Amino acid sequence: MVHYAYGPYFDTKSKQVKNRNTQSKLKFCATKFVDFCKRTDLHGFKYIVMEELNGIERGCWAFAVFLSIICAVFFVITAYKWYATNPIVTVIESTQGAIWDIPFPAVTICDLNLISHRAAVSFVSNLSLPAEINEDIILKALRFAPLIHTSNVVTSEQKKDLLMLQDILDLNNITIDSLFYQLSPASSCNNLLHRCMWKNTLYACDQLFQQIITPLGVCCTFNYYAVDAAEASYKSDINYLPNPRRVASCGYGTALTVMIHIDTDDYFSTSVPSSGAVVLIDNPYNMPNMDSPISLVNPSTEVMIGLSPERTYTTSGVKSFSPDERQCYYYDEVKLGEFRHYSFHNCIALQNADIIKRACNCTPYFFPFKKQEFVRICNLRDVDCLEGISMPKDDLGLRETIDNLSYKCLPECEHFDYPLEVAVGNLATNLPLNGLSFFNVVDLENQSVLNVFFDDLVSTRYRRDVYFNWQNLLAAFGGLLSLMLGFTLISGFDFVIFFGFKVIFDSTTRVLPGGKKSKKKRKRNGGSIILVQETHKKAIKENNSVKDIGMWRTELHKQQKY
Repeated sequence: MVHYAYGPYFDTKSKQVKNRNTQSKLKFCATKFVDFCKRTDLHGFKYIVMEELNGIERGCWAFAVFLSIICAVFFVITAYKWYATNPIVTVIESTQGAIWDIPFPAVTICDLNLISHRAAVSFVSNLSLPAEINEDIILKALRFAPLIHTSNVVTSEQKKDLLMLQDILDLNNITIDSLFYQLSPASSCNNLLHRCMWKNTLYACDQLFQQIITPLGVCCTFNYYAVDAAEASYKSDINYLPNPRRVASCGYGTALTVMIHIDTDDYFSTSVPSSGAVVLIDNPYNMPNMDSPISLVNPSTEVMIGLSPERTYTTSGVKSFSPDERQCYYYDEVKLGEFRHYSFHNCIALQNADIIKRACNCTPYFFPFKKQEFVRICNLRDVDCLEGISMPKDDLGLRETIDNLSYKCLPECEHFDYPLEVAVGNLATNLPLNGLSFFNVVDLENQSVLNVFFDDLVSTRYRRDVYFNWQNLLAAFGGLLSLMLGFTLISGFDFVIFFGFKVIFDSTTRVLPGGKKSKKKRKRNGGSIILVQETHKKAIKENNSVKDIGMWRTELHKQQKY
């Protein structure tokens, strides 16, 4: 006899079928998990299903395996984040790099006396002055002229004198940079430097050094290639070289030796309570500034500056990262004003100049601005504005100005550094010399000797390399997974084979209508009830009236009867 069900009967049967399907799936998953635990070589899994152990022991092993999986996932994610945050690493590659692979640094010498007394007296005597102003008043004001870009506090009386001096300069058509060139003790490098020797060969100092203007005043610099204008200046020199000079030897007297003339009787204006000269040692492509490595040469002394050069280079893979990812620029990646090479040092100098330009609508007299760009040079009337920048009352406002700039200052990817050691001794003027040509026919009174050289024949070489690559990730992740779970390539291969082929194949075979399990089920039930229910469900979907359903049941009963 055949039973026909509809309404609540079908809902109950449907729930039962769903429950049986869910139980079947859970049983299938449990069976496969047991099979996996028995066959895998991952640590601890086999003890979860080992029949020799009681339930408590198997539960402890299950908890230990679960905890190991959680720890492994945590450490893998942490390691990945660390690699992603620090994709580039710098390591010491060698301490035996050759020094001839490193350019000799730029050596900039500045007299601590910013204004020569003799030059100031001569300058004032040639000025056109109003009737109510005499030369003594101008001389007094000239003493304060270097305060234009100082970090010291300028008094109101000094500001009044500077404003008066600016009026006199305007009356005589003298610019602020021209003023410092005329008044500096280094108005010519031959005035500041009396004898120069490079690689044991004597040169006229004007052949090795060129004049540049810096925040320290007018200075003389050697091996300087920071700005394009420097190249044009050098081309008129018979000793011009297209690239920075190098040396292949080390020790005293093998590189640069200079005799500096320090005339303490000519001192008129200095920013420090000392006499002598300041020596700046830096990369040839960096603009000399107070943040460069610095040393002091006092009168009647001999100073030896030994350099231990360092070179940092990058591998080819580093360039594939964006500047934000590697946190550095290559020297030719960004063009900064008139600078030939990008460097963090030059970028900060440009940043400071742009801050002054935005705040005071002028550019510092010592900054190498573009010739085609018209900019007003800061003069003595801008002291109030410049003082507010050098000693800002609102750091947040200054930071906002920096953030609004169109460029971002990052370190260089490849660079040279020159750590230095200084030795100082008194210069004896009455001792017999051994015939060195450098000291022939020279009066050592008011002279100081500077020696700059490499300490050793070898240098330190650093390599900046990619750390965020598949090799390092494989090593890190493999080590963590092996430590926590005993994971190996073979166990990984077994995992893929088991879940990628066996489990999928078994689950597909179990649910396919043409599979063996479906046939057995159909044979066991005789096919009648299942076929009737399937036909009945189809009829319910296709017929919307109870009348049609009743006629269909009558017809079906007749067919079943016969």
